[in-house]
Amino acid sequence: MSSVLALKRSNSTVRYCFEADAEPGVLPRALELIAKRGLVPARVFAQAADDQLSVEIEVEGLSPETAEHVGLCLSQIVGVRQAF
Repeated sequence: MSSVLALKRSNSTVRYCFEADAEPGVLPRALELIAKRGLVPARVFAQAADDQLSVEIEVEGLSPETAEHVGLCLSQIVGVRQAF
C-alpha cells in the first residue's frame, strides 16, 4: 500500500499528503514528479518540525491513472515516511 495519501477533490484535482524526513532533497524530488509532466502545482504546503516534514501538494489536470502513478512514485522517494 502506498505511504502517500491521495485525496481526490474533483475529477481532475488530487491532493497528495505525506510525512517525510526533514531532508533538503525531499520536497524538490516530490515537486519534480509534477513538473516533469508539464504541470505546476495549484497549491504546495510544507512545514518542518524537528526531524519531520509534513507536505501537501495539490495538482489539477491529472488523469486517474497518472494520479495513481505519481502517488506511487512519491511513496518511493527516500525519506517519505507515511500518510496523514
